[in-house]
Amino acid sequence: MATVQEALLIAFDLHQDRRLDEADAIYRQILDAVPGHVMALHLRGILLGQSGRLEEGCDLIRQAIAGDGAQPDFHANLAGLLEALGRPGEALDSMIRAATLDPDRVVQLNDFAIRSLKAGCPGRAAQGLRTAVRLLPLAVELRCNLAVALAADGQSAAAAAERRIALLLVPSAAETLRLLGEHLLQADGQAADGEAASTLRRALVLDPLHHGIWNGVGRLHMEAGRLTEARRAYESGLAVDPSAAELWNNRSNVLKGQGDLETALAGQRRAAALQPDGAGIHNNLGDALLLAGHPEDALAHVQAALAIAPQLEDARLLRALALLTLGRFEEGWAAWEDRWTVPPWRLVAGRFPQPAWTGQPLGRNRLLIWGEQGIGDEIQFAGLLPLLVQGGVRCLLECEPRLVPLLARSLPDVEVVARSWPPHPSLTQLDAVDPTGAPVATPVAAQIPAGSLPCLLADAGGAPRSAAPYLLADPARVSGFRAAVPAGMLAVGIAWHTSNPKHGHSRNIPLRVMAQTLHRPGVRLLVLQYGDWGQEIAALKAEGIDIEVPAGLDPWGDLDGLAAAVAAVDLVVCIDNVTVHLAGALGRPTCALLPFAADWRWQRDRTDTPWYPTVTLCRQRAPKDWSVPLRFARQRLDELAGP
Repeated sequence: MATVQEALLIAFDLHQDRRLDEADAIYRQILDAVPGHVMALHLRGILLGQSGRLEEGCDLIRQAIAGDGAQPDFHANLAGLLEALGRPGEALDSMIRAATLDPDRVVQLNDFAIRSLKAGCPGRAAQGLRTAVRLLPLAVELRCNLAVALAADGQSAAAAAERRIALLLVPSAAETLRLLGEHLLQADGQAADGEAASTLRRALVLDPLHHGIWNGVGRLHMEAGRLTEARRAYESGLAVDPSAAELWNNRSNVLKGQGDLETALAGQRRAAALQPDGAGIHNNLGDALLLAGHPEDALAHVQAALAIAPQLEDARLLRALALLTLGRFEEGWAAWEDRWTVPPWRLVAGRFPQPAWTGQPLGRNRLLIWGEQGIGDEIQFAGLLPLLVQGGVRCLLECEPRLVPLLARSLPDVEVVARSWPPHPSLTQLDAVDPTGAPVATPVAAQIPAGSLPCLLADAGGAPRSAAPYLLADPARVSGFRAAVPAGMLAVGIAWHTSNPKHGHSRNIPLRVMAQTLHRPGVRLLVLQYGDWGQEIAALKAEGIDIEVPAGLDPWGDLDGLAAAVAAVDLVVCIDNVTVHLAGALGRPTCALLPFAADWRWQRDRTDTPWYPTVTLCRQRAPKDWSVPLRFARQRLDELAGP
């Protein structure tokens, strides 16, 4: 029989491997045998927090602190759960206690303060930073951050005093100005652009050969979206010091944003060679490799980053995306739960007080499923709700308001409500009565974000499942759109653009190229694309291409209408945007035109997808070359049209 300590080590290993149910069972056994075991209380509290049961996790960690309040980890982890619950004041108290017990925690306290500044709470930030400065009085960066927080809180005299102390601590005025400029930028982003810019300009006047100042100027432009100016600043810094790994890394991030992945990869490989122990550099290289279509290499560099910095949040998310892209679903879905540590997911964690659903029976009670990603993701994961209904689960879905009419019609056994901030009180109640005191027959007993459903509902080995087709368009609107197409003509719905800033460079296809490829007698192209494309469409019509915008269609604001237009066509040809999800969920024949490095959900190499059986994946053979995908789409059209 294992000792308590041996059992705790076994549970901890399971916990680290994301086998949460098995780990939790052992933690509970330990606590049944030794109810006040502080480490078991602490670790189970973390586990419950990771499972979405934030309040319960806090309660357990508080019990651990009551048993041993001298453990900084206990206070730091309690702070993390409290922050996720939206209780930053309590979180700050716990973070201050952790840093007081262990000055190494000052880094976390500083990070918390920066988040508070960005959230518009400079007073809270200043409170935390005062503690940090008291613990590490010679840390110039903390002094600079405190000066920024005090200035934002209206305490200009105190802010000036902190700046003077920082100048005394660093003999170089240019270096201090650089630090102040960067921390102004870090604290307030574009809102501080004016003050940060003037501070960095003063630093450059004092020392134009300081590569770190050029790095700060590059960050300033990058934050403001001025990519060309950011690239020039980083290259000016590299002209001063070609061995500055951070500059190579940051320049590569700009190049990724400009769509120049090949040059970005070369720069980040150089950065990694110059600084092989840089976790952030390995992480950024992994991101570039994933964008370039090399998930195995991306995973290797992300793993290297995590070996150096196990808690690096972006790397944990990238690891999940690489695993899912590679089809290693069992590992990938488990790793995908780490998304709650990074924005935007971190901002919505803890929206609902109900315990996280892990597949347990709910009886007659309801399960709340809530969308937490983009519209395409919400449509995709809605394909799992019919499987829940078939299993006897009573489902309540909170979703993007524009999707409510479509999903309510398509999923009659699911109660569908529009997402709101804060959530409607009926979704957050914990007992069997509503806010008026009236009894509720079917309370919400558990909750789960929609993106966590695949982990619970996957096939053996984690392979995705879907009930597609599962969407039902408005029949009257479908008939109206179809009636506008001349009898005997094929209708081909097209979409060619996404406004996604990270992926648009690789996914977007020029409308003219797509239209000219698909143009043939007897075919009308119907525009399913959001945005104002009137001038380009008019030019194509003048050239004799039969292309029309369906009358009365607003593809952005009226998703129910877009679904009807999609259902009215004979073939959909589109890039990876919301249209492909609507088409696949409606069961329409679809050619999805995918870049060389497709999103994780489309995996690699295959031409079909388990999410949508009627969608054919038409992939680039080389980056930026759309000839092969468009040729496949034209072949499919010719098959439908006949000789």
